[in-house]
Amino acid sequence: MQGRLALEPGGARAVAPPRADPVSALRLARSRNVGPATWSRLVARHGSAAAAVEALPEIAARGGAKGFRAFPQEAAEAELEAGAAAGARLLVLGEPGYPPALAEIPDPPPVLWLRGRAEAVARPAVGVVGGRNASALGLRLAERMAAE
Repeated sequence: MQGRLALEPGGARAVAPPRADPVSALRLARSRNVGPATWSRLVARHGSAAAAVEALPEIAARGGAKGFRAFPQEAAEAELEAGAAAGARLLVLGEPGYPPALAEIPDPPPVLWLRGRAEAVARPAVGVVGGRNASALGLRLAERMAAE
């Protein structure tokens, strides 16, 4: 079944699992000037991540870019191998296993790595995002929130 993403205000929503090959999904996500919104629009327009990757050089040329190349296939394959070696698996927007609540935000990340229990992504959760060099106050606040 060919997957589709429906474009809605604030982002794209997965309508059917695209069953994209992970190499193409990564190549598209890692290509220059392709963020979450563009990734979703390209997959919706071209029907798959693989077709979108193939279309990127022509799209870039129409926009005035010269010599544009999509993220290399070898680099995407190496990332997949490194992820597997670390015990992680790639989740792709619109595919089974992608966190349902995350898919509902505007412009969700098209790919993400999961390491650990897959069933945990379907449960309610809180994410704490901060700088690498957190202040003492920031560390205490994060610790308190995590304890609750």
